[in-house]
Amino acid sequence: MTTTNFGQRFRQAARPAPAFTKKTQPGTTVTGTITAITEEPKLKFDGAPGEIELDDDGQPVMQLIITIYTGSGPKNLFVSWRMEQAIGRAFTAAGAEEFELGAALSVTYTGPDPEYPKARMFNATYRPAKVASTATGQGAQ
Repeated sequence: MTTTNFGQRFRQAARPAPAFTKKTQPGTTVTGTITAITEEPKLKFDGAPGEIELDDDGQPVMQLIITIYTGSGPKNLFVSWRMEQAIGRAFTAAGAEEFELGAALSVTYTGPDPEYPKARMFNATYRPAKVASTATGQGAQ
């Protein structure tokens, strides 16, 4: 008898929906409060279901996943290299010292990269948690 662990499959089904999909139109913005930041093996693009992307040394390529709570519930940002650059620029522009839970994050899909159409381009804004909570009236009194 073969034992199969379906736990990973159920965890995938129970996780928040992705903020951006293949059908997302340029100009789409997702804004919310960061509720979780995790890292997990990246799935291989156009690979078999559950197939993990490996680097040249055969090690899993890790991907950052940021969960933000939006007006329509939680959404996952599967952070690509270009999205990471946009968030990094926003983080620096905000003068933030730590990327933190409770911070406000807004990411806009601006369209495909003109030099590599399979890649997506993004803009982002970041507001540290202390500033974000004060702006929404949830800061310390």
